[in-house]
Amino acid sequence: MLTVFVTYHYFLGLRTLTVIQNAVNLVEQATGVKLDMGEIDYNDKLVLDSIGTGKTDGVFQLESAGMKNFMKELKPQSLEDIIAGISLYRPGPMDFIPQYIKGKNDKGSITYDCPQLEPILAPTYGCIVYQEQVMQIVRDLAGYTLGRSDLLRRAMSKKKADVMERERQSFVYGNIDEGVPGCLNNGIDEKTANKIYDEMIDFAKYAFNKCSTRSSLK
Repeated sequence: MLTVFVTYHYFLGLRTLTVIQNAVNLVEQATGVKLDMGEIDYNDKLVLDSIGTGKTDGVFQLESAGMKNFMKELKPQSLEDIIAGISLYRPGPMDFIPQYIKGKNDKGSITYDCPQLEPILAPTYGCIVYQEQVMQIVRDLAGYTLGRSDLLRRAMSKKKADVMERERQSFVYGNIDEGVPGCLNNGIDEKTANKIYDEMIDFAKYAFNKCSTRSSLK
């Protein structure tokens, strides 16, 4: 039997790239300074402060009126804040925006359902923002493999109820036959494990890949 492997590439054509290159060329013409876009400081405080005032006309993904207002409220302090903001500013995840901003402004207000969640969710102030976080949660809390965690991510994003309910049992109680220890064997009680799973399902319907958002910004 013939097996065929296909490499999938996703190309996003952006006029913004042309605008940036034109700006680089104009800077060189006017000052003699040749900017290297590969060496740009993505955490430049002056740039971040400017974005936090809503001055984002012509900035890809940040130029809508709603996003400008959100950036004013968010006041990003790093590229990571902007990536999270873009990922949250969509139907569904927008419900998490108040929680994200509260956690960012008052880290003492952040609570975690179990200690294992802290290293996963601390970078996003206690909120699940990315699909990668869902995958890490099931790996670290229930002992999923990388492959199985990706299958669960897909099932959640496609709202496959039968698969999600079957995986709930594995996540909470484990599945020894398939090599999944489960949360109970990791010191996480049944009620907490089910609560975490419910939150993952709610978010994963709309979750975004962090790698996709990051690459579109760079």
